[in-house]
Amino acid sequence: MTDNQIGQPGYEGHINDRVVTVATLLRNAGYHTYMAGKWHLGLEVEQDPFNRGFERAFTLLQGGASHFGDEWMMYANYTPIYREDGVRSHVPYDFYSSEFYADKIMEYIDSVKDGQPFFAYLSMTAPHDPLHLPDDWLDRYRGRYDSGYEKLREERLERMKSLGIVPDGTELSRPAPMISKWNSLDDSQRRYSSRRMEIHAGMVENIDHHLGRVFDYLKRENKYDNTLILLMSDNGASPTEVHNYPGTTREWHQRNSDNRFENMGQRGSRISIGSAWALASNTPLRHFKGVHAEGGIRVPFIVSGPGVTRTGQIDSAFTHVTDVAPTILEMAGVSQPDPDKFAERDVSPMTGMSMRPFLSGKADSVRDADDAVAWESLGWRAVRQGPWKAVWLAEPFGPNDWQLFDMASDMSERNDLANAERAKLGELILIWEDYADDVGVVLPMSTIGLDD
Repeated sequence: MTDNQIGQPGYEGHINDRVVTVATLLRNAGYHTYMAGKWHLGLEVEQDPFNRGFERAFTLLQGGASHFGDEWMMYANYTPIYREDGVRSHVPYDFYSSEFYADKIMEYIDSVKDGQPFFAYLSMTAPHDPLHLPDDWLDRYRGRYDSGYEKLREERLERMKSLGIVPDGTELSRPAPMISKWNSLDDSQRRYSSRRMEIHAGMVENIDHHLGRVFDYLKRENKYDNTLILLMSDNGASPTEVHNYPGTTREWHQRNSDNRFENMGQRGSRISIGSAWALASNTPLRHFKGVHAEGGIRVPFIVSGPGVTRTGQIDSAFTHVTDVAPTILEMAGVSQPDPDKFAERDVSPMTGMSMRPFLSGKADSVRDADDAVAWESLGWRAVRQGPWKAVWLAEPFGPNDWQLFDMASDMSERNDLANAERAKLGELILIWEDYADDVGVVLPMSTIGLDD
């Protein structure tokens, strides 16, 4: 955040008192509530998940850390903070994040068998950098990415078409200008680069393995068939190089990291996949985390369980992260908080829509064609209405101006219709401006490429 944003409503940098968590509402309704994993909503005790509705919680309070038990700082002036049930805690030396968090969530569910329903939030930190894997997982993808990220994008797009994940006419997005051609790298650079992606892929498969352990546990306990499961990512793959974190330099990493090829993914290493492999991971979408292009914001979302009839199929209906809490509450038969009188304080109303009619097959979409969703972050701006998406991106990721895309035919955002559909773009910009006024958007004074 920039100085003009700090402390403004919605820009506090932590969860505020105007927010009522879904955990609070479910716990008030008689649910047991458990959490394990990343929190990233504040460091103070009153912002701790244990004080925001969770009955049991083991959490990393920041956004990322070493995945091993060394509690190693991810970058300069950063010490990871773990808490269990509101009390400062530490992880064991043999800790690996995905395994430990899966074990914790099963421990919490298993600790109470009184017949009451439960809400469990398993928030994995993997595959967030630094890229780490247990020794017996390090070589699962050895050599898989030696052909480079451009070839991988092509292969993945064809595979996605064959599986029906994307339409047959889908094209690859255009890469950002900072991404080097694979054939411009020398042999040593290619070897090092592909190793980064091997470890990242292993981390993703490792998450899948530990989720499978949780599901197997639920089946053994005869809870699986009566449990609504929602699986999603918080954003697209990240392009950030570890030396670009706040207060960190290449020199600091050279002094404090062991990033030799033979140590990549092991204790002491600090590596990330970088922008080229992030783009490949987001195939066929444009750009990556931190940018409001589809590669930064369109993520996998899998739902199964009671009340879900759209099973075994892929749907392209637009939904938004704000729809998750209303969906959970409606499925659980719990009311949304009254903005005027919740716990003797004013709270912010939930702005999302329940997906239940869509998931149950009673509706063909989550939203009507005229419903609009607008948002802003880091100075980037966007609005969706039906198939239309208007987005404002700063250079070098966009033109420092609004663009317009038809998501029904152009998920890769290749064909900017801003000039051809000026009237529609104007309508969407007005919707965004109304949204900004309603919620009090404060644009940053300075963001990369931000010139207004």
